Amino acid sequence: MKKLLLLLLCCVPAGMTSVFAQKLSADQLKAFQKTEDSLIVSADSMYRAYMYEDRIEYCHKFVKQLGALLKQENAYAFPFERLGKKIHIISPDDKSFRIFNWTIEYKLAGFRYYGAVQKADGQLYPLLDMSEKIEGNALYGPLSNKNWFGVEYYRILTQKAANGSPLYFILGSNQNGNGFSTKTVDVLNIEGNKITFGGDYFRVNNMPSKRFVLEYQKGAQVSLNWDNEKGMIIYDRVISEVNQPQRRNTLVPSGMVDGLKWVNFQWQPVQDVVPIMKLKDGQAPVNGVIPGQ
Repeated sequence: MKKLLLLLLCCVPAGMTSVFAQKLSADQLKAFQKTEDSLIVSADSMYRAYMYEDRIEYCHKFVKQLGALLKQENAYAFPFERLGKKIHIISPDDKSFRIFNWTIEYKLAGFRYYGAVQKADGQLYPLLDMSEKIEGNALYGPLSNKNWFGVEYYRILTQKAANGSPLYFILGSNQNGNGFSTKTVDVLNIEGNKITFGGDYFRVNNMPSKRFVLEYQKGAQVSLNWDNEKGMIIYDRVISEVNQPQRRNTLVPSGMVDGLKWVNFQWQPVQDVVPIMKLKDGQAPVNGVIPGQ
């Protein structure tokens, strides 16, 4: 893992101007497309290799190729549309950065998370997965790219801080728990030449937290995502199958849905955002409405 971090660190370009004012020449585009072809082959190998150790070796090769490409001039102008079908490549609405993110199963039911944040000026920040060591209160505290709770990111939301500057909230999932999985809502802070994770924008169990964490039984279908219609993050409320909520491997969806709404520059919890229809014997909803109510 440390070797991969160093590989990506070595690929940080120096003195690049803003790529928003740059375009790829025909020769650059052709060269980038050729390298993207090689990246796709390596990505297929790191996902599909029969032996777990071979997957990691192919992943090392993929990191080297990706790092070398991202240090090229104008790299941020290349969209990686085809590679984006193999790994996650997501950006906020303002396109000020993008996250490259992927997961490798390196042992049976064991996953290792990889990623890098690339700013629009070309600066690159590798993400070092420490999720197997981050437990307890540490999961609710500040983290860095070198001490990252590895997740598979699937969405970036942008809100405004009290001073009007953008705040970037990222949603992701982790399957490395012992019998349980985790979904998180975190904030990515980019300050000068460093990035950190976590901020005072959350409350968990009525206590302040640096991020929102939802843990549940591995294999359970638990949703956590942004809902445009409701204007909030909604997620499945989980309960313990054996009435022991401290046992995370017993937490399953309860059928109730809660939410997080951005109010006064903080994600405030909202309960029962999707009402549960209570039917009497013989009643059935018509177009989602209970007769007589």
